[in-house]
Amino acid sequence: MYTKIKNPFSSKEKECVILKEKMHRENFNPKKIFYLSLVSFVLGFVDAFWIYTISTYFSRISGTDNVSIFYLIAFSLVLFFLFYIQPLVSRIGRSRLLYFSLGIAIFLLTVLTHIPSSWLSLSLFVLFIVVNNIIWVALDILIEGFSSDKMAGRIRGLHLTIMNSGVLIAPFLATKVLDLFDFEGIFFVLGIGYMVIFLFSLLAFRNDNATFHEHLKPWETLQKMMHQKNILFIYLISFALDFFYAVMIVYTSIYLLNFGFSWNEIGILFTVMLIPFVILQYPLGIIADKRLGEKELLIVSIMIIIFSVGSIPFIHTHSLLVWGSVLFLTRIGAAGIEVLRDAYFYKQVDGDHPDIIAFFRTSRPMGNILGAIVASILLALFSLKSVFFSIVFVMVIALVATILLEDTKGESEISSV
Repeated sequence: MYTKIKNPFSSKEKECVILKEKMHRENFNPKKIFYLSLVSFVLGFVDAFWIYTISTYFSRISGTDNVSIFYLIAFSLVLFFLFYIQPLVSRIGRSRLLYFSLGIAIFLLTVLTHIPSSWLSLSLFVLFIVVNNIIWVALDILIEGFSSDKMAGRIRGLHLTIMNSGVLIAPFLATKVLDLFDFEGIFFVLGIGYMVIFLFSLLAFRNDNATFHEHLKPWETLQKMMHQKNILFIYLISFALDFFYAVMIVYTSIYLLNFGFSWNEIGILFTVMLIPFVILQYPLGIIADKRLGEKELLIVSIMIIIFSVGSIPFIHTHSLLVWGSVLFLTRIGAAGIEVLRDAYFYKQVDGDHPDIIAFFRTSRPMGNILGAIVASILLALFSLKSVFFSIVFVMVIALVATILLEDTKGESEISSV
């Protein structure tokens, strides 16, 4: 079992850390972490081809800018499957879960490459979104199985930095592929990328197919989580970040297109926007591990998002510099929350509890589901600007949760106790 973090100001901090490490069954393996980071780099690269463009694909087929319903359907299915991930891992093992998910994704992308844009292709891509999320959860389970709690910030920071390096260079290329080959080109690039990931994963993790014999029902997992106050708080913070992603990823490109920007200009903006994920996350992970813990840095990151996203509806200029600066600020905050929420969470849980990891990752479908519902309601009543105010509201709630969160200590703070 994972253990709840004790009061960081307790005089028994060192004993708590030692006890926690004994209770966790860790198998720190830098080589496997490196392999997983390479997989995430390629996966992040190819996923960026669709993440920032697919909303326009949905809009084109459906004939409306209000495309939230498709994300609502996709992430409702994701949520359903995540609650049953643990029994599946117990039966087939964590590596086979990755292989199986990648195989389905490759099949769907192959079909999408060869059929015209239609309601059928839209439905198949909704299924692809579901499988894509399961792939990322499978990677999470593998990463945690080879990680060390006391190095969670550094491991997660480096992993996210490598992954987001792939994401950084893709949006501009994606807009070029879209201009030249339309969405069939996007699907083709995705298919090739997923085949490469499948073959590499098959070689790298063929001997790491651990299975688990603890069988928990979704309700039992939820009960476990309800007794962990800090896990619930960090879940709420994670949910707020995923709500931010759900709304920003879907509606930023539509908002900028309506504002008169071309796809080429949007590709430049998105590339600049993603730079913080590459330059900030590893240093923040080190600072969290060695100096401050996560709480203070989370507060700053959330406040940056509140300020930057709140300013978007008041921008009325067609300036790449202004929009690039604001979007850059939004991702400074998001990059900070992403690595710090992961570092905090994975200091509480090990890889032998895929049910808890899968539950934590339900924040993404929950964020997307609520984001889709809220955006649909707001767009039915107000202009597109209103969706950005919803992000500010959710982030204020996350700020309160962060203030209530029990802080962790950095290594330098623990050594001075």
